[in-house]
Amino acid sequence: MKVGIRDGMLPVSFEESFQKAKEIGFDGVEICMGANYREHALWQDGGIDKVNSLAEAAGIEVSSLSPGGFTAYSFMHPTDSTRSEGIAKLQYLAETCPQLGTNVILVPFFGGGQIQDEHISAPRFLDGLKAAAETAEKHGVSLAIESTLSAAQHQQIIDNVGSSAVGVYYDMGNATGFGYDSPSEIRSLGSAITQMHIKDTDGNHAGEGDVDFPAVFDAAHAVGYDSWFVLETPSKDDPVASAAKNLNFVRNSF
Repeated sequence: MKVGIRDGMLPVSFEESFQKAKEIGFDGVEICMGANYREHALWQDGGIDKVNSLAEAAGIEVSSLSPGGFTAYSFMHPTDSTRSEGIAKLQYLAETCPQLGTNVILVPFFGGGQIQDEHISAPRFLDGLKAAAETAEKHGVSLAIESTLSAAQHQQIIDNVGSSAVGVYYDMGNATGFGYDSPSEIRSLGSAITQMHIKDTDGNHAGEGDVDFPAVFDAAHAVGYDSWFVLETPSKDDPVASAAKNLNFVRNSF
């Protein structure tokens, strides 16, 4: 079991986040990109080499890529050019992942890009996901969906797409907040879970909110989950202390 943290959870610059994560005790960093993704290092000349150098110098891994800005370019976007840009963005990251030593892309569907019930079987949605998944499959990369949907709905999407590259990025904090039974969902999804975020409810440190972490970790053990746990946790007044507290909670509880 490896534990990582999203780079935005640390009170330092992107360039410093790898070393800071290592100092706290993490195994890896999830690299996050916002709406202005083309300004990110991964889209700059020599940027991939720069990221690899930062990770290597810190002695830490890239756990995954998180293009949060994808929500503005989702598969159901009514403007074809914007939708196509979103697909191309995921395809580029799928090609980039192997060069960074990772194979997971978090594909978020929140806000304006939220998946509605009717999207689950909509050709426009499924065709967009299939196009991105085809590239991901070629590079041995997983597109891990994170959304407001239930486990059953996520499974329906996976079945409709029919690609080994499509899975779920499970966030027990979000799921619990949405009213879902996280341990039952984890058992239901099983190997469809590509990766997990660690988060509790209401901005609490892990183990201090409504998430039943003992049951969540029991379920993860039961389905043989052995991928990353990536902290997406609140920083409180002292981000480093919060990160260390949450990291220790995971290591001591799982």
